Amino acid sequence: MAGGALGFLIPPSVLMIIYAFLARESVGKLFAAGLMPGLMLAGIYILYVFIRAKMNPSLAPPIDESERVDLKGKLTALKALILPGSLIATVLSFIIFGITSPSEASAVGAVGSIICAAIYRNLTREVMKDVLISTTKLMGMLLWITLAAVFFSKVYIGLGAGMVLEEFIEDAELSAYWVIIAMLACYFLLGMFLDDFAIVFITVPLFVPIVDTLGFDTVWFAVLFIISMQSAYLTPPFGYNLFYMRSVAPPSVSIYDLYKAAIPFVFLQIIGLALVVMFPQIALWLPEQIFG
Repeated sequence: MAGGALGFLIPPSVLMIIYAFLARESVGKLFAAGLMPGLMLAGIYILYVFIRAKMNPSLAPPIDESERVDLKGKLTALKALILPGSLIATVLSFIIFGITSPSEASAVGAVGSIICAAIYRNLTREVMKDVLISTTKLMGMLLWITLAAVFFSKVYIGLGAGMVLEEFIEDAELSAYWVIIAMLACYFLLGMFLDDFAIVFITVPLFVPIVDTLGFDTVWFAVLFIISMQSAYLTPPFGYNLFYMRSVAPPSVSIYDLYKAAIPFVFLQIIGLALVVMFPQIALWLPEQIFG
């Protein structure tokens, strides 16, 4: 569940594209900014699992000797990643280096996927029909969420809520970092009950101008937002990854078991979030190297 949530940070990320659209940021910069924090969080997960397994080997028993694969077998299995890996690298390169816009890069990805399916001899009429229907259903759902969230945010800001919030912050004389912490706490609470796309449409138009006024890098704040949304996918009662895992877990594994299992990884994500807050260069180093 925790590893699946890393898809928000490690490109390509749909949520980053939506954030970039609302905040008028470069998608390439956001993709580059998310890579190092994503790898850092993956390393934190690996370290945690390694320590827990060393302390209690029964949590991660070794596989049977008959199922083990030698180095040659592992390298042979990697051949299956050549085509999809090349496709992902091509699409990301087009976006990060500004060769195409994200929409155009998605078209490149779609054409590349069709070519890969043809090479694997899986390109059939039934496959194309299923892909088109599932894509239409997904986009239809996202559009309704987007419409409602945009209407809400426009009315909310149009009534002057953004100015009221800025005046409140000025009058309270809060430290700039305390304002950021309050925003992240807000994201954490909202993530327990709302969809991530609803949260981004509601809060980004409100929070990003304040972050910019406080003098923080908005690309850095974008990474903080994405990490917060990762936690949202693991926090009950409305954690998407909890429900996804329950749908495929054995009947003996209850939703309560999944709630308990997710708690340590939520704390690990909070640790990762704190590290990015304290050391912004974790997120900003790679974009600076690529974009200057």
